[in-house]
Order: sequence, then C-alpha cells, then structure tokens
Amino acid sequence: MNAGTRGRPRLGYLLRTFPVLSQTFVSGEIRAVSALTGHAPVVAALCRPGPGQGGGWKPDAGDALLYWRDVDKRRLPELALEHLRLLADAPGRALGCLLRPGPQPLSATDRIKAPALAAFFTRHGVTHIHSHFGWEQAEMLAYVRRLTGVPFSLTVHAADIFVEPDKLASRLSEAAFVATISRYNKKMLVERLGLPREKVHVVHCGVDLAALPVCPAPRGAVSRLVSIGRMVPKKGFDVLLGALALLRGEGIAFEAELVGDGPLRPELTRLAAALELTGAVRFTGALEPEAAMARLRRAHVFVLACRQGPDGDKDGIPVSLMEAMALGRPVVSTRLSGIPELLDEGCGLLAKPDDPVSLAEKILLILRDGDLAARLALAGRERVEREFTLEGQARRIVALAGGWRAEGRT
Repeated sequence: MNAGTRGRPRLGYLLRTFPVLSQTFVSGEIRAVSALTGHAPVVAALCRPGPGQGGGWKPDAGDALLYWRDVDKRRLPELALEHLRLLADAPGRALGCLLRPGPQPLSATDRIKAPALAAFFTRHGVTHIHSHFGWEQAEMLAYVRRLTGVPFSLTVHAADIFVEPDKLASRLSEAAFVATISRYNKKMLVERLGLPREKVHVVHCGVDLAALPVCPAPRGAVSRLVSIGRMVPKKGFDVLLGALALLRGEGIAFEAELVGDGPLRPELTRLAAALELTGAVRFTGALEPEAAMARLRRAHVFVLACRQGPDGDKDGIPVSLMEAMALGRPVVSTRLSGIPELLDEGCGLLAKPDDPVSLAEKILLILRDGDLAARLALAGRERVEREFTLEGQARRIVALAGGWRAEGRT
C-alpha cells in the first residue's frame, strides 16, 4: 500500500456500469460520501453507460474515473510496468494471483489487466473499495483484494439477490461486509445464503431531501397519476393498466403518465390501446432525473405496481417511492419484498401484488378522500426524513467501510 493511503480512510468504487439512469442512488451515494469525507470520488467501472444513461452525473475536475474496457493492448507498457512493481513489492502474492484463478476465477486476459486496476485505486490512496449489486464486478473486487490487500464490500439490492442467489453467495464470500437495502433482504441473505448475521448490515437507499422539497399538490378536477420505472415484468405496468381500466369503468376522470422505457414498452402501449386508455395514459419514455421529478410534482398520486417476475426478480424498496414521498405525494404500491418497511404505519397504501382490483381499490381510496391523501403525504415525508435520506445512506457506508464516524448519526 502506498503512502497516499496513510491517514484518513478513503473509499473507492468499482461498479459494473457507471453511471446508470435508473441507479441515481449510486451516483448520489458517491457524491454524499465525497462531501462527508472531503475526498473526490475514485470510481472504476467495467462498462461505460449506454446513450442517454448519464443519470445526472456531472464529473468534477477532481474526480478520478477509469473504465475497465479502456485497459487494452494500447496500454501494454503500462501493464508490464504494473506487473513488475507488484512482483517487486510482493512476488508471492503477484505470482499466485496471476497463475491461480482463485475462488471467483477471472479469465487470463482479466488477470493480466487487473494490476492496472489495482494500481488505479492504490495510486489514489484508496483504503476500501465498495460496490453496488452483486454482479461480475464482485469477482474483480476479490481479485484486487488478493493483489493489494485492500478490503471490499458490496451493497446488494434485488435482482442480484433473487436471481441466481447461489452464485451471489460465492461472490460475497470474501467481502469485508455486505450491506443490503431492507430487513427482508437481510433475512434471505442470512437464512438462505448462509451469510453470518454479523456480516450483513441493513443500509437503506435514500434521497436528497434538499433537492426534493415538499410542494403543494396541483389543483384541478382531473386526477393525475404517475408511475416511474423500467418497463420490465417486475414493475407491473400491465397490472397498473388493468387497474386504470377499472377506474375508468367507475367513471373516474384521470390522466396517467408512465415514465420509463424497456423491453415491454411496445406490448404495454398495445395493451393501453386495447383497454381504450390511449387518451388517458401517456408513455413518456425514459427521462433525466429532473424531468422525472417535474412529472411527480404535477401528480396527485404516485403508483408502483411491483410484482415478482417470472425469473424470480422483484424490487427491493424502490427509490422512486421515496422520491414521491419526499415531495409530499401519497403513494400506492404492493405488499412485496421490503416495500412494507417503507410504507407501513400509515405512510402509504399497499395492494396485493398482481391484482388490478386491489390496486384500483387503493388508488380510489386516495382519489375520493382528500383527508386520507393529506395524512399519507405528511406521514410519507416524515418517514423519508427519519430513515431514507441519502446522507444517512452515505454515513452508514462510510462508518462500516472506513472505521470512522462522520459528524452526526451513523
């Protein structure tokens, strides 16, 4: 470890793809950690984002960002030099990592390239590397730890837990700690994957309250409903359309905006037409965070019809629910996974998953009862302020990873 790592701990991040439009909680955490620790972000990612996937990330001059795919044959002299440095500093460890694949094996090409990644983090004084989601970057994290001795940790969320959980158990085996976003998830990690209870910590994702001040609900005779998410099975947009058709049958006047994109969008558009909802439902496509928040500010109700997908995937605690609650909007979702941990105790209404009738009933309760809507909005904002802030999320990660306590609650 070089001299730059002495003194105050410094976090680095190794991510699968960065930034990602639907993962603003990752870029938000990195910025919040930077503000807490006084260190500019040190981030590496296996993949660059696709078109339009910036997710609101605007790098500062002091940011360090490396893309793994950019470490290629053009950098052979640099790679050779890093191998020589590792051999000089710790010959046994360097040779062992190069020749033996380890419990999470990397390809020969990746093992040759890995010293450049290790050097990137150590050169910037990183003392702990964190990541989000238990995908293949976890295997690289374990390899870098064996090269450098720098410990790593992961925050696991939803699909990375519920789809192929046995593969996840192997990827988490060398982590210093594992964070997860709900008590529901922790129970599964401990009881199904066999992780030691003391190794798993609940760290809620959070939102930036300063960027989401409460705003008055819009006036108007027509109710506005908004739903935000990727158009994939687990988001239940087809269930929501079924519920909207039932509301239309009850004579309820409404406008609905479905914000997001994904493989199911063409199918959902056809379903809306078949249900004669074309005039009342608008598909906006994916939006940048501020544009999505503008839709939320114009909403009377936020709805997210979460369900389990055919591959076992399901949401953890969607950040979009927290954003709507922070803005002072009543929310309706489903009793699934960790969602009740956010919406119980009068903070929102919970429908049965995969049940358009139940979903329509919950939405109708809010549309017909202004006092209920106001109570839910107030309680929702208070719940987010107490337990689901971006600052609180960052403080917990800093405390767990760095072994020091930032000012205030951790």
